[in-house]
Amino acid sequence: MRMARYILVRFLLNLLKVQVAFLLLIFVIDGVEQAQKLAPYNVAGGEVLRLVLLRAPQYMMTIFPLVLMLASLSTFVGLSRSSELVVMRASGQSAIKLLMVPVAATLIIGVLLTTVFNPIVATTLRRTDALLAAYNVGGQSLISLGARGIWLRQGSENSQFVIQADRTSFNGTILYKMNLFEFSLEGTLKRRIIAESARLSDGEWLMRNGTEWRFDFATPDTPVSTRGFEEMLIPTTLTSQEILEKFASPEAVSIWDLPALIERLNQAGFASQRQKLFLQSELARPLFLVAMVLIGAGFSMRHARFGQTGLMVLIAVFSAFLLYALKSVAESLGAAYEIPIALAAWGPPSAGILLTMGLLLHLEDG
Repeated sequence: MRMARYILVRFLLNLLKVQVAFLLLIFVIDGVEQAQKLAPYNVAGGEVLRLVLLRAPQYMMTIFPLVLMLASLSTFVGLSRSSELVVMRASGQSAIKLLMVPVAATLIIGVLLTTVFNPIVATTLRRTDALLAAYNVGGQSLISLGARGIWLRQGSENSQFVIQADRTSFNGTILYKMNLFEFSLEGTLKRRIIAESARLSDGEWLMRNGTEWRFDFATPDTPVSTRGFEEMLIPTTLTSQEILEKFASPEAVSIWDLPALIERLNQAGFASQRQKLFLQSELARPLFLVAMVLIGAGFSMRHARFGQTGLMVLIAVFSAFLLYALKSVAESLGAAYEIPIALAAWGPPSAGILLTMGLLLHLEDG
């Protein structure tokens, strides 16, 4: 029991040290980048720092597997160099048994990241987008999904457009049963357009088979003009890629809300492959973190007298990056419908665990 507690404390302390080091590095790099990016918009230094703090959880979630691997590597290299690992093995403790404590701690951390920290990251991402929109950075187009289909908003020099549609094509280029409201910059309704469909292409909406109403509230006696049309063009700054990425970004949605979002996407006509893949990847996160811990331990549990410790550390870091690259490739294939979602999300961490367990069993047999 004392040995397990000792290993756990060493592992958590190394995890904290590596985490703090990476956090400081993120603040420096992202702080400089955001200061340069926001300099033309005359954003105060305090607001830049606020943005950096809001963006930090997202970066920490991304690099946390590497942080865990380095913490595991540091822990077992330290135990090996001090010969504590030899004493533990001589007392009858196997390598697998020594790893049970950090692996159990990693599983608990992974579950907490998925269930607790993921909603926090999603909230900070949405807050970051809202602040950038307030600073007029990245355009003024807003896109959301509601109970009555999808809602789009775009701005121009003279008007603001609000668009509602019951559903859309899978790539966001065609809206069905579209309602468009045009407002003046003062917020006065100028016209309303209803169309059976609207196709997005080359910076314009091509609306078909609809009706247009024009309003003039400045002169109340002026009657509302109405006309039907077969085709009508409305300029827009929206693109299909912007629609797909902005409003359906799975990273900005809490894992607890993802199933409902996937259902609404299917009802609205959007493809929900990215959201399904992200959900499965988040559920598989604890296993991926365990694979990273095992990689760090697998290459550092040799006795220091065998030498080549630096080479083993380099191989461990390379293996971690290789597994991360494999995970990225598998997720890309899954998003492109080339392989099943379950295989894309659960395959890389499972392969990493099996390979490192084989390595540890090989070392255990001597």
